[in-house]
Formats: sequence, C-alpha cells, structure tokens
Amino acid sequence: MVMNTVNIATLKGKLSHYLKLVQKGQEVVVTSHRHRVARILPISAPSPDLKRPSRPVEDLPGLQKIKRRPDASSLDSLIQDRRRR
Repeated sequence: MVMNTVNIATLKGKLSHYLKLVQKGQEVVVTSHRHRVARILPISAPSPDLKRPSRPVEDLPGLQKIKRRPDASSLDSLIQDRRRR
C-alpha cells in the first residue's frame, strides 16, 4: 500500500485530490506540526490490529514509575505516560 503524508492545511485545500488517492487504494497520513495525527485508509483496507491491555486500568496507581496526580483519572495518567514514551 502506498502512503502519502500531508499536513492539515494542504489537506483542506486539496481534499478531493487526496480522497481520490484513497479511493485508488493509497493511505494518507495527516500531520499537524510534523506530528502524525490521523490516517485515511481505503474502506477495503484491513482493520489495524489492536493490542489488548495486559492489565486493567485500575492497576495503574499501583505500578511503579507512574505518578498519578490526585486530580487526574487513571486514564489521564496512562495517556500522559504514553505521550512521554
């Protein structure tokens, strides 16, 4: 599968062009400030494999190296930890 990378501003201006590429089977990766934020895939593309968590979210406060803020939820702590990696 061919992959194209485009920033949001360019995508807005040339949406029809990029949608035609997707219709032809290509993948479009959308970036914002050089960070990947989305993928546009053909409807016929196989679903990405989702990795199941090895532990429940409730176990997060007990894990080492993850400091949970008292005002944040366990999910917020997990998201912040993943962004640091």
